[in-house]
Amino acid sequence: MTTVTREVIAQLIEEASWTERAKSVERLAARFTAGGLDEAEWHAATDAFRVVLYDAEPLVRLVLAETVKFALDLPRDILLALARDTATIATPILEHSRLLNEDDLLPIVQRHSPAHRFAIAGRRLISNRVAAALCRDGERAVVLRLLANDGAAIAEQTLHLLLDRFADQPSLVDAVARRRFLPVSVGSRVFAPVKRAEDGKPALRLVWDRTGSLG
Repeated sequence: MTTVTREVIAQLIEEASWTERAKSVERLAARFTAGGLDEAEWHAATDAFRVVLYDAEPLVRLVLAETVKFALDLPRDILLALARDTATIATPILEHSRLLNEDDLLPIVQRHSPAHRFAIAGRRLISNRVAAALCRDGERAVVLRLLANDGAAIAEQTLHLLLDRFADQPSLVDAVARRRFLPVSVGSRVFAPVKRAEDGKPALRLVWDRTGSLG
């Protein structure tokens, strides 16, 4: 395969048609992801991927990201380059690659676009730290996707902060209420009946009674 791969590299550099480059990348990346390459073949394939990272046509880079998103031995420089690309290209890697760790994800959450954060919010597993960072900017779509993700570990403190921040948005409060294994302190805020304060006015407690009222 090594000779074939070197020919692919030459094609990636010389081929004027982006569709032909994309087809070559897809074939090579599929073989790489399937595994079973010897050392020389692996190095030749990853050299070709590094060429693709500089392709001026975003769709060629997207084909690479889509095809290697489940690869288990993708070099970190390629992995991170794809994860930090524009959101459209980064999304397959951010959503699916198990090679990305917490320390890889946090800078992307902090420095990249809402679309990057939305992609990360859909990962199969999300740590407390990453979840807290995703909630920090209060982006509605990101927070809703995170809350709907049973694989996201969202700390009790973060849930309380969300209830404080989105007290006037029933859909967000309801999304918190629908979390599995909701902490008791959070559940009491969401489901407890409205209590009366000593002055006879409703206490400032957050209650979503699923009828559309928020007290």
